[in-house]
Amino acid sequence: MRNGESVWHRVEELPEYNDVVLASLSDGRCILAVSTEDGVERWNALTGEPLNGIEPEGYTVWGLAAGHLPDGRTVLVGAGNNHTVHRWDAATGDPLGPPLRGHHTTVLSVGLVHLSASSVVIVSGDDSGFLRRWDAVTGDPIGDPVAGHAAQVNIIAPLASNGGRKLFASSDAKGEICWWDATTGEQLGGPFTTGAEVYALATACPGGTPLLLAAGANQQTGAWNVITGEQVGLSLRGVSVAALDQPDGTTLVATGTQGEVIVYSLSE
Repeated sequence: MRNGESVWHRVEELPEYNDVVLASLSDGRCILAVSTEDGVERWNALTGEPLNGIEPEGYTVWGLAAGHLPDGRTVLVGAGNNHTVHRWDAATGDPLGPPLRGHHTTVLSVGLVHLSASSVVIVSGDDSGFLRRWDAVTGDPIGDPVAGHAAQVNIIAPLASNGGRKLFASSDAKGEICWWDATTGEQLGGPFTTGAEVYALATACPGGTPLLLAAGANQQTGAWNVITGEQVGLSLRGVSVAALDQPDGTTLVATGTQGEVIVYSLSE
């Protein structure tokens, strides 16, 4: 593999542990969104052009996730410090329905898992270690809360399918990662210890190989083969990471402790 990097924007005065996602729109644009103390900032990821931000009143957005709804819209999902989960239209920044309520503590992490062409699930984790699942379209809760971790759930990310199962991974403040069935909520594996607290998880498939990317307290991003569990010789700097697979390669975005947004290109 080869990788290159370019810094096209520096975001001033962001919280140290912000989150970052890439969202592809139906018109071909790619949106970069970063969570902040005051909401969500958005840019055109290919040009660096700033877009209107999302500024919900009275709370911080911690975790972010992005994906496509069955009707073709691209959704941004945010974890709020007021015990709620939020959905926005990624193209416009408009809210998609009311906040989702059911957590009893601060929600720190969210993820989106596409179960089928007509079913998308939001997974959220809070600072007491609980995980919840929601219907991404209706906002209805799915099943009961699960006490998934002994520490706060910092990040959630979908994984490659395993024998037809739709999976997601969650990581806590101790740096332990668990694997789950997104349909049933059943824990399938873990905890797998990374050796440092993890602040961000993402998956990518450069060259068709599914990778789990983990970024965190050591300011480095490590990569593991999702199928074999073996660590891959790829090291990026950053405390948050997002990935987007494209026909001509994979784009990775990482954020550093000084507010920098770093764009990496990755190919075989």
